[in-house]
Amino acid sequence: MMMRGVVQGLKKNRRALVMFLLGFLIGNGLFLLIYGEKIDGMLSERNAMYYANNQKYKEILKLQEEIVRLARKGERYRENQDRIQKIVVEVDSEQSVITDLVKEQIEKKLTPFLGKSMQWISNNPDLIEVILEKEQIVIDESQKLKVEVHLKYVSFYDETLKIWIQTKDISSDDVSNIVK
Repeated sequence: MMMRGVVQGLKKNRRALVMFLLGFLIGNGLFLLIYGEKIDGMLSERNAMYYANNQKYKEILKLQEEIVRLARKGERYRENQDRIQKIVVEVDSEQSVITDLVKEQIEKKLTPFLGKSMQWISNNPDLIEVILEKEQIVIDESQKLKVEVHLKYVSFYDETLKIWIQTKDISSDDVSNIVK
């Protein structure tokens, strides 16, 4: 009996039922439309964030590669910077005429040190002293002019080995015995 009453009530209020169902469907449609747009906006935002994240990741990889490249370049620079590229000799002599000749011969004698590590030479300073100390240089055989070299100072600056030497005139008759 109760079922019969409900069915009769529905027949009487068909319009209300149709309006209710129509309102329900329109409401659900609007609900889906509004939240669908919000979800679509969120998905678009997520895709934009993924893209931006991917771009930043690529940028990070490029920067890491650049850091590695610059580090290698810096190592090569430090290796080259730590190497002797130039030798400068300063001569303290009683005779200013022979200064250039002595300087030239000493620089020639020290050319094996070009390209060597400054650290190695600074740890073995006696090596230069052994090579130069009391070195006898013939300036002019016809005038029987020779000098003896004494090392005063050694310094390193930038890529330059700078050496100060003092000469002492030891001219005598046995000039021909000395090897140039």
